[in-house]
Amino acid sequence: MAGALRRLVVLVVLSVSEPLLSDATQALLADQAFDADWPARLPYRFDALGRNALLGRLVRGARVLHLGFADHAPLIAAKRAQGVWLHDRVLSEAQTAWGVDINAEAVALATSLGVPDLHVADVHAAEMHALVQGLAPDCWLLPDVLEHLHEPVAFLQRLAQLAPQARLVVSVPNGLNLRNQLQALRQVERINSDHLCWYSPFTTLKLLRRGGYVADALWAAQIAPASSVAGRVLAALVARRPLWADNLIVVARPVASTPQPR
Repeated sequence: MAGALRRLVVLVVLSVSEPLLSDATQALLADQAFDADWPARLPYRFDALGRNALLGRLVRGARVLHLGFADHAPLIAAKRAQGVWLHDRVLSEAQTAWGVDINAEAVALATSLGVPDLHVADVHAAEMHALVQGLAPDCWLLPDVLEHLHEPVAFLQRLAQLAPQARLVVSVPNGLNLRNQLQALRQVERINSDHLCWYSPFTTLKLLRRGGYVADALWAAQIAPASSVAGRVLAALVARRPLWADNLIVVARPVASTPQPR
């Protein structure tokens, strides 16, 4: 009950506060305006506790469908032992949480490790509709998934179709992060070899808008709190310039459910 009450308070605050984005920004995101060299200054906040801690707070008390929960299957057991596997945090914070992944072997592995309520499903397949109708989630969690997808706009549109009232909590690696800029000075790009693209704050919101979602809140965060002197220096710099953060986190809702101006 307490978790549900906290979540209700968050939703009320979001619904009555000033819009996150200006009219000019909204017009650009919705393809109602164009600027070939627009200086985007978006109102993101920095969270010092790290991506997983923030994602956990954002799904607290919710009925969560966690897409791509397995992360990298060979690392599940090790991450659980270290206490850093995201789905374990989601299970501890959410009212109810289900994991969905297209990787059947990863789902079987996680199930064998005692993780409950896991499903193998393709978002675009017919069985996903029945699954969502049965579970009735009020929140999608999509952590560091979009950069792996061949057709991210169609993927987001499918989520909005499956659960038109569910909010979306999404994170992506930030292409403008300070680590990347320092590596670029060495003529190096350090990247997960499974990624198809980098995202920036504006392009993340643009993608979400084309997928049928509008942002209610935007954060920047490091992957985890710093554990070394170099990491603490980096975190201090990022706290002053959130555009340099490792990750971008957005809370969004389907455009159709967004209150219209009176």
